Amino acid sequence: MTESSRPSAETLPTERGIWPRNWGSAPSEDFGTSPLTGFTREHWIAAADGLLRSASRHATESSAGIVLDGRPSWNGAASDALEGFARTFLLLGWRLSGTGVAPPGLLDTYTRGLVAGTDARHPEAWPRISPDCKQALVESASVALALHETRPWIWNRLAPGHRHAVIDWLLGAFTLEVPDNNWHWFRVVVATFVETTGHRLSDDQYDVVAADLARIEGFYVGNGWYRDGAGEGDRFDHYAGWAMHFYPVLWHRMCADLDATSPTSRASAGLRAVHRARLIEFLEDYEHLVGGNGAPLFLGRSLIYRWAAAAAPLVGALDGAPRPAPGVARHLASAMLRYFLQGGAIDADGMPNLGWFGPYLPMVQGYSAPGSPFWLSKAFVCLLIDAGDPFWTATEEPLPAAREGRTSTLPAPGLVVSSTAEDGIVRVANHGTDNHRAGLPDDALYSRFAYSTATAPVLGEMAAVVPDNHVGLVSAGRISRRGRIHRTVIGDDLAGSWHVPTWVDDDVVVDVTGARIETVSILEGPWELRVHRVEDGEGLPVLDSGWAVADDVPPRVEREGRRLRVVGRDGVVSMLVPVRGQPGEPSAEHVAGGNALGPFACVPTVIAPRRAEPSVIAVLVGLSGAAKSLALDRDPHVVAEPVTGSSHLVHVTMPSGARRKLLLGAPPIAPS
Repeated sequence: MTESSRPSAETLPTERGIWPRNWGSAPSEDFGTSPLTGFTREHWIAAADGLLRSASRHATESSAGIVLDGRPSWNGAASDALEGFARTFLLLGWRLSGTGVAPPGLLDTYTRGLVAGTDARHPEAWPRISPDCKQALVESASVALALHETRPWIWNRLAPGHRHAVIDWLLGAFTLEVPDNNWHWFRVVVATFVETTGHRLSDDQYDVVAADLARIEGFYVGNGWYRDGAGEGDRFDHYAGWAMHFYPVLWHRMCADLDATSPTSRASAGLRAVHRARLIEFLEDYEHLVGGNGAPLFLGRSLIYRWAAAAAPLVGALDGAPRPAPGVARHLASAMLRYFLQGGAIDADGMPNLGWFGPYLPMVQGYSAPGSPFWLSKAFVCLLIDAGDPFWTATEEPLPAAREGRTSTLPAPGLVVSSTAEDGIVRVANHGTDNHRAGLPDDALYSRFAYSTATAPVLGEMAAVVPDNHVGLVSAGRISRRGRIHRTVIGDDLAGSWHVPTWVDDDVVVDVTGARIETVSILEGPWELRVHRVEDGEGLPVLDSGWAVADDVPPRVEREGRRLRVVGRDGVVSMLVPVRGQPGEPSAEHVAGGNALGPFACVPTVIAPRRAEPSVIAVLVGLSGAAKSLALDRDPHVVAEPVTGSSHLVHVTMPSGARRKLLLGAPPIAPS
């Protein structure tokens, strides 16, 4: 969708009938305090109620599970039913705690489901948190948070035997080895809630919690950024916001109910200022990663959680963080909610499906169940913010991407960010996140050279056939994949990395012998110039590709000399210009099955033929929602000079006339 700082009246969801019909009537818009979206606190309450009522129609007999149609996860039916309960219970928790009331009947329904699910003798008992069902640990954190926030209405009214059963189920968190990523927070949250009930943990359990907290510290890389877990490569994605920064704020809220002598309370006291400072620093970056229309970056896994991407700024507002400003923070959240509602993310049953707008299984991970999208409940934490808080009363302000064009660098995740105010699109050049796992193919949700708030990568089987934003060697119909990313340089408007390309045949990953591709991306407005130094003993052709744009019909292809444009929905344009090493014409490759943004998609590509070794190749790619911004007065110019040690000194002239010098082919940097 074309992004803008303010929608026209006719595009507002409630006036176009985009508000899901079975959510009931939409609240009246308020263009006084919300001139950009019309959305108010009442819209968030109504959305919560619509989701809760829709989910409740799929409750099991005892209400201990929510069973939804759709592709099951690899965790099994019982786990999937628990997931549906837990994630909607979290939503009920925010709704009840923030307003003092729940939709009629649902307080009793969820209380009854909690009692049945934690009763090991009940036919609908939840899977135990154990090595046999690790997913139950994830869901236990939502249960714990909901119970904490609804303590006067649910926990305090449970019979002693029922409380004991809940605690017994939650303490299963100590029976398994936690996957080494954001999951450490789940056990910390669960253990802390148990302690707030008056149940003292054992010394061994306190030690486990302390070890979890210490391990989480090991994921912090600086500038407010966390990687999600350990491993050979780096994984920077939305988990930095909706997990690594989300849970600390809520954990400290829990710890306020503990005795000051508790080891958990002391740990909280020692980390409180640290966590808050990191969140503030992260939010200074994050507000620049959201499109002017509220669209989040399509980067990383679990994107079916949709507007959970607003969770970090929302817990920041709850915690009193100074950035984003209240009017910006509320606009960010409401615009993101509106973006997905307008895109059709809620189906005819009033439920979020497994996709981005409509269903799109290639973007869904194996662990995701039909109820998984309800982690969008995290964004409704905003209901814990008092109705009189400036977050709700300040006038909405445009998001940074709609206010000004800006290029900046995020050294921690290895991203260069460019936004353009005329279309509100945010683009990132990726030289830092790859989700690399030895022996497995690259992941198009992480390994592409660029991502944006207006496009989605090509996924599934087509990702290897028509890869977008990619450079690869070509042999016998195969295109090499991007191996682990090794960073080389990062500056104000550029970043670089190298990788060893790989072949993937029948899921077997093999490095291309003697090959190495080094790339530097230079960003300027809607443009990215990619300069590659390619080493390959076989002298194979090299494919470069640009942005994939989507539409409900095949995107339009336009040519202007050797410049190729692909025009998608709402005039979003992907442009590719060969700059160095590609004597042939670029081509437009249509993607069978489209991508997450539409049933039809198209990617501009160009191939450099066999060449002397090593060689320097360059291509200019552009992405815009305002076609005039892709008008070129001049093509960029790239000249490469061999220097001592087989390196190349590269002289670059950008479309604006700005000049840069790059040194490519320096000795490889050892992996970090």
